[in-house]
Amino acid sequence: MRNNTTKTGALCAAWRIGRKAMAVLCMGVAGATAFAQTYPSRPITIIAPYPPGGAIEAATRSWMACAQEITGQPMVLLSRPGANGVVAANAFKQAPADGYTLMVYGMSQATITPFIFKKQPYDPEKEFHGAAMFGTAALMLVTSAQSGIKSLKDFQAYANARPNGIDIGNPGIASASHLLSAALAAKLDVKSTLVPFAGEAAGAVSLLAGDIPALVILAGSAAPYIESGKMVPIVSFSPQRQAKFPNVPTVVEELKDASLARAGWLGVTARAGTPQVAIDAVEGWTKACMANAPFRQALETALFTPSFSTQEGYAAVVRRDIDFWKPWITRLNISND
Repeated sequence: MRNNTTKTGALCAAWRIGRKAMAVLCMGVAGATAFAQTYPSRPITIIAPYPPGGAIEAATRSWMACAQEITGQPMVLLSRPGANGVVAANAFKQAPADGYTLMVYGMSQATITPFIFKKQPYDPEKEFHGAAMFGTAALMLVTSAQSGIKSLKDFQAYANARPNGIDIGNPGIASASHLLSAALAAKLDVKSTLVPFAGEAAGAVSLLAGDIPALVILAGSAAPYIESGKMVPIVSFSPQRQAKFPNVPTVVEELKDASLARAGWLGVTARAGTPQVAIDAVEGWTKACMANAPFRQALETALFTPSFSTQEGYAAVVRRDIDFWKPWITRLNISND
């Protein structure tokens, strides 16, 4: 009798515990359902690692305007420039993981900046959950008209004809342009001096003045100079030829190396731990914006190509780019500490 009583008591206790667990589970499901039905119910803050003004802010605002039209909720831009993304990332990490604070950032901030510090300031894969990408921008190797370099073969011959090789400008140390310049020189087996400037504009001025013969910058930034004949486009670091420059070969065509096709990109990320329904919603807004003509036009005016990636695609691109950039950061012994 005692054993039967004990067994009966244990079964009853298990039933009570199970009932409580089921109640908690049901409450969680109900809460998630309610969140999904109401999100977003108030303004959303977008943190950006870029200073006000410029093409990247314009592209970000175009996404915000489209998302605001879809959701009916205001989108507030909070610029937090500094340390190429570290200041913005630190501010983002302090915000609640509730979907009401998001961050727009790009390839450099997600896959280069965290790895130039001995003590990594943030982990883009563990601390952030990318929702969607919405724009890409190709990088391009250009030369000055006075250099006489009109092709990659000319570029190689120019470098080989000089004891110190060729000077290649870039908009800053540890920028994608800087690392790609090193990778290109290594692939061509030529000596080079990588010359960093304080931004693309300064590099363009130096190239036009004849101080350096070559420069790696965004194709959109070079476009006005190419059209005026002051810069010569040599090769595009993109998988396909660009519509604006159909006669410029890609690095894949020229070197048969797809690893050097590294387009810059912009995406929207949430904090890790954000409710999945919020991340799915942001992905959905972004996908819908791809069919929005004003959004596409605004991106193209800002010299970005409208390009959608799901959250799964976002994660894959981040991992792919880290795998490419990180070894070059180590090889060039770049450190911001």
